[in-house]
Amino acid sequence: MSAQNKDNCPPQFVFEIMVAQAASRFLVEDNPAEQIVAEIVTAFDELYSSDALETDMIDGLERLFGFIQSVEISDVDRLLLSYMWFCANFESLRVERKKKFLFGNPLKGKPRLLARVYTMITNFRSYATAVGQGHAPLSPDSWTPNDEIEFEPIFSLLFPKPEEKKK
Repeated sequence: MSAQNKDNCPPQFVFEIMVAQAASRFLVEDNPAEQIVAEIVTAFDELYSSDALETDMIDGLERLFGFIQSVEISDVDRLLLSYMWFCANFESLRVERKKKFLFGNPLKGKPRLLARVYTMITNFRSYATAVGQGHAPLSPDSWTPNDEIEFEPIFSLLFPKPEEKKK
């Protein structure tokens, strides 16, 4: 990505994928949320501005786990992975995401939305509720983040290959 994105924030759907991955990692790792978020923000430093990103991600995690604890979800890991897939492939429950634009890049940085945490948790609640009611799709069982070729710059940072983690 170009240097012009340095002063911009991730698009809303990328922010939501980042928070979902941080939540997923928090559930399986013995690291504090702050450390996980700091690692993710550092990984995205070349693409997006880190101003307020770490604070917003921590706030997003707190609200996400608050919601998860308030409802009964049988498989949180599956729901979080499905949410990442959903964010990459759908703009809303009825609108598929256009991944290839004639002009522009869907991963290009955007101005910071002041309500991005609120928007993220509202979107996640809507998705989780729709999944529970059978109105929203879960990710296919065979889906992996490597399948998202168009969004490889994002997923490769969130899901580094084991040999890349050692570097």
